[in-house]
Amino acid sequence: SRGQLKIMANWAIVPVKNLDISKSRLSDVLSVDARRELICSLLVRTLSALNESELIENTIVISNDKSVLQLADNQEVMTVQEDSPYDLNSALHQATLVTLTHGATGLLVLPADLPLLTREDVEKIVYEEDSNRLVRIVPDQHGVGTNALFIRPPGMLRYKFGKDSLSNHKEEAKRVRAELHVYRLSNVEFDIDDPDDIRRLNNVAVNTQQQEVQRHG
Repeated sequence: SRGQLKIMANWAIVPVKNLDISKSRLSDVLSVDARRELICSLLVRTLSALNESELIENTIVISNDKSVLQLADNQEVMTVQEDSPYDLNSALHQATLVTLTHGATGLLVLPADLPLLTREDVEKIVYEEDSNRLVRIVPDQHGVGTNALFIRPPGMLRYKFGKDSLSNHKEEAKRVRAELHVYRLSNVEFDIDDPDDIRRLNNVAVNTQQQEVQRHG
């Protein structure tokens, strides 16, 4: 039942950069306004996947961008004003402390820019297992970054986002003697970082539309 699932108390954290500096690598193909619009639509999509899951108790969006926090508030998730706006790992530590004050027993860290993310993907990462020291990682599409990080209990791991974060998070899991799983989930691996990703996303959208037409045609 829903009540039993909630005993796990898994929380999610979605960190979001200031919209004016976010996704600068897309500046050749998207204007500042278009980039802002893209990030906001991706954030709403990510939050809806988390909100749909019965395995996620609550979600925190942490940012120093007031428009991001307002948008998150409209999606009925918790918001935290970031103390150190240019350090992702510090921001995640700050948000993690908030989840612990609310009794979180598991914690999922997700970026906002996963256009293919579904509720089912979320649940593949956070499903219940008989391990009280657990780290699950989904790499990025290049196999070097971290696109999803699930930790039980929250706070046992030092965040190592940045260069080679996959290998650094694996080292951290070993250091704290946690059970480690690395999952390849294509929807979670695909994020929007450069113009090629935009083109790939457009191709996915076109192919999906064609499949729909064929199915109903």
